[in-house]
Amino acid sequence: MGMASAYVIVAEYVTSVSKPNWARMVQCCVPSCNNRNDINKTISYYRFPLDENEKRRWLKLIRRKDFTPNYNSRVCGWHFPHGKAAGPTRFAWNEGKAFPHISQPTKRQKKMLLATVEDEGGAEPGPSHLGTAQKTPSSSSVLVLEIENEMLRKENDKLKKELEKQKQTFSFSQISSHPDIVNYYTGLPDAATVLFLETLLSKFDLQYHFDWNVQKMPLIDQLLLTLMKLRLNCGLVDLSVRFNCCRATVTNIFITISSALYDILYVGMMENKIPSRFKNQTSLPHCFQPFPNCRIVLDCTEVAVSNTESLDTQSHLYSHYKGGTTLKALIGVAPNGLITFASDLYGGSTSDKAITADCGVLQQLEAGDMVMADKGFTIRDILPAGVSLNIPTFLVNGQFTMEEINHNRLIASARVHVERSIQRLKTFHILSYIPYQYKKHANKILKVCVSLTNLQTPILREIA
Repeated sequence: MGMASAYVIVAEYVTSVSKPNWARMVQCCVPSCNNRNDINKTISYYRFPLDENEKRRWLKLIRRKDFTPNYNSRVCGWHFPHGKAAGPTRFAWNEGKAFPHISQPTKRQKKMLLATVEDEGGAEPGPSHLGTAQKTPSSSSVLVLEIENEMLRKENDKLKKELEKQKQTFSFSQISSHPDIVNYYTGLPDAATVLFLETLLSKFDLQYHFDWNVQKMPLIDQLLLTLMKLRLNCGLVDLSVRFNCCRATVTNIFITISSALYDILYVGMMENKIPSRFKNQTSLPHCFQPFPNCRIVLDCTEVAVSNTESLDTQSHLYSHYKGGTTLKALIGVAPNGLITFASDLYGGSTSDKAITADCGVLQQLEAGDMVMADKGFTIRDILPAGVSLNIPTFLVNGQFTMEEINHNRLIASARVHVERSIQRLKTFHILSYIPYQYKKHANKILKVCVSLTNLQTPILREIA
């Protein structure tokens, strides 16, 4: 090739690359956009970026993931309301959409975005597929609306991602319309009772056990988690998976809410408040008519605990009746089946008489009261003056008299409802076995379960 021919070729190349966009026909490659430089000559046309990640982002935005752009592929400037750096963000399929419930951009943000649009130069023509080859209105109000819509779309996507992270796999709203399911998980008769407890808790100043508040989980679901632990004794891993939180959060919620329920329901409504025999007589069931002065029926119940203690402590906790390490509490029940007293928990080896003498129940009795119990309560000598004890007759002469048989039958028919109350209490399965980490909270756990048992429907139909 001669020197003259080389100059000719170079000259032709320089001439071709120096031609303006309108001198070569350029078509926007966005679907449904028919803008061309020979029709809309005021629009800029942008090549795809060289960076592969940015190129893939553009292709995703224009909905052409399978398209392979070449050197001549262009996207018209109508799709870049915020400049080339922001990428193509305006498309015909998004026009008219709005998100009215999301916060609006500030005035400063609007000014900055408007300045960005103006710096890109020129008016903002619309796509030719909308039936026009002319310029779109360039008024600031139109631009502001477009900018707001784009910002709101981004904020909406961000909020959706945050909601997905906070989404629980289990919540009270899923079971609230099914009373039988509510009862299974909580031990309470219906959703209204659970919501009543939530109302009480919402007025209580909660002091979280680990000194950090649980904010992502609603209070009603924190209450549900606590009730499920009390009712079903679910494991920490189980509850953490159900409620989409860590095990530390489960412990924090359970100890906090159960302590609050103890203060509200037991200390506030039950502690040192055994109903008088006169109040009992206003709801005395038929089976207690022979015992009108009965103020309270006493019985003990035991709770299994872990045996990871020293030998001396294990001997104190060992119950010959249960054949293992337990804690024992005295339960007092009114004639109508309501639990009116619960002592602290003692070692399983402690006698019924020793618990009765120490727990404080005798200090609430008055002259004229009658206490009913089973044969194991040989407490007649420690009762306050004027308080009587009614227990089944002991067999002395090898055969009960007819009077003793009738007396024992009357006591048995009355005490059977008390046994049913204690059986209801034990349906809170955490009282079947208290885990080691909750042992120091055992007294509160027991008394919360007592209070929740009283929120159930009455045992006796005539009382209901």
